[in-house]
Amino acid sequence: MTSPATPAPEQTAPGGVECPVCGGRFAAFESTGGREAAICPGCSSRERHRALWLLLQERLEMLQRARSLLHFAPEAFLQQRFERLPGLRYITADIDPGRGDLPLDLMDLKLPDACFEAVLCSHVLEHVPDDRLAMRELHRILRPGGWAIVMVPLDVWRAETHEDPTITDPQDRLREFGQEDHVRLYGNDIGDRLRDAGFEVDEVAISESVGPERARTHGLLRSDHVFVCNKEPA
Repeated sequence: MTSPATPAPEQTAPGGVECPVCGGRFAAFESTGGREAAICPGCSSRERHRALWLLLQERLEMLQRARSLLHFAPEAFLQQRFERLPGLRYITADIDPGRGDLPLDLMDLKLPDACFEAVLCSHVLEHVPDDRLAMRELHRILRPGGWAIVMVPLDVWRAETHEDPTITDPQDRLREFGQEDHVRLYGNDIGDRLRDAGFEVDEVAISESVGPERARTHGLLRSDHVFVCNKEPA
């Protein structure tokens, strides 16, 4: 399996930025929602997407050994790149019918055990009422030796995840969890939650692993950690 294709980039101006998802080089990323340098002008990727793609580029063997990938809540610019990979059975899913190949509820996946070799679940679990059940479902549908990549909005200064099921008002959720449709704000215990579901977890702080200059060039956030979750081989 070859590396995900990207268009040939233009020359980066001194002090400019580069998007690892589309290969574009620009004077700066665009701002949104009070965050500066957030959105790629070429493909609309945000910080978390660029962090994810950098990890996949550094660990190409993960994609090379995966013959099937289930992608929850797929972003169009990532979907296009996964669809180009030869030999990969790529399936998208979303709880809303019509937004993916399969309408799936993460807490009750209507799928057989061990039916996928890889799963991508980025910025979805913070919307799910019972995330521990969802994590167990992800573990169940993975084949032994398979992997799942999980990303969530993460408060790196918080030891324990903040959640309260009695908070239902959108404005209260915005204040407590950072977004009107979020039901929790994850802290550093998310790795333990994933381990409780049966995974071996490798937490990767991408902005630290690539160094400060590349983190600036690619517009990364310190809080965008990638959780590589492996299911023990049979």
